Amino acid sequence: MNSPAERPTPAMIDSHWSTLVGKIRAGFCTPILGAGAAFETLPLGAALAEELLSEEENDTGNRSPLPSRTDLSKVTEYIAVQRDDNMWPKVKIAEHLKQRGRPDSSNPDEPHRSLAALRLPIYLTTNYDDFMYQALVAAGAKPVREVARWNTWLRENVESAFDSDYEPTREHPLVFHIHGHWDLPESMVATEDDYFDFLVNVSRDLGTSPTDFSKKSILPPRVRRALTGSSLLFVGYSLADVNFRVILRGLVESLSAAQRQLSLSVQYCGGVPGDLEKYIEKYFGHTMKLHVFWYSARQFCHELNEKLRAANQQTSAQAANF
Repeated sequence: MNSPAERPTPAMIDSHWSTLVGKIRAGFCTPILGAGAAFETLPLGAALAEELLSEEENDTGNRSPLPSRTDLSKVTEYIAVQRDDNMWPKVKIAEHLKQRGRPDSSNPDEPHRSLAALRLPIYLTTNYDDFMYQALVAAGAKPVREVARWNTWLRENVESAFDSDYEPTREHPLVFHIHGHWDLPESMVATEDDYFDFLVNVSRDLGTSPTDFSKKSILPPRVRRALTGSSLLFVGYSLADVNFRVILRGLVESLSAAQRQLSLSVQYCGGVPGDLEKYIEKYFGHTMKLHVFWYSARQFCHELNEKLRAANQQTSAQAANF
């Protein structure tokens, strides 16, 4: 673990890559996808917030009093209050995102295609889209899509494959939408109230035994084990992303230090990391064994593909010598 004053050396970075590649090949890595994974196809939260707010103002003729037009959770809360309808902003989010098309799957470095090629048993995402699911289908897998049943309506009305003893595998991987997906607006965590309710309910859920099946869990036991029993790979987040902060505070920080394994976060800072980025890197490395790679999602996937290719070639060469 890095000390608070220590910057990763090239040897440390090589070690992190080596550990990550080894965990992936053994199936003990869990990707967690953020909005940056689909950045070239879908707008990030700030841009989407401005789009939704401008549309709402045009529809109603009322100018928003919000001090920030780029905070998606505040904008969706405002729209829900204005419309007196908590579902309306979620329906609008789904509508805006679905009309943007799909990622370029012909590029092997496209994040969803690249991650699908790893054929891991579990993929977590805070995104509403179905890109990870579709990429796994294209890779020849038969994925199962699940949502976190974080509110009463979801627990009472949404069935889960885990209720029928489903076990994620490389052939039948799980795509678990932590904050819901666009085909089920009721599952979407979007407004400020949603985030608050999500954190409260997940914290309460994590306080129960994973073997207690007297009620449906928000996080199925198999997902909990993925959080504690594998290296986490955050792809497509920024330091300001509320989803990233919610996961760290609500999920990862609930794990004891003894349970945590080497985890990596791929963060894009738009250039050479500055003092703030360096501080954040030290903070995460010191408190959570979370190491930061300063890449865009696509740049990271390109580098990961190269590392995996080299590891596979080395394995083949070693096998040929026996």
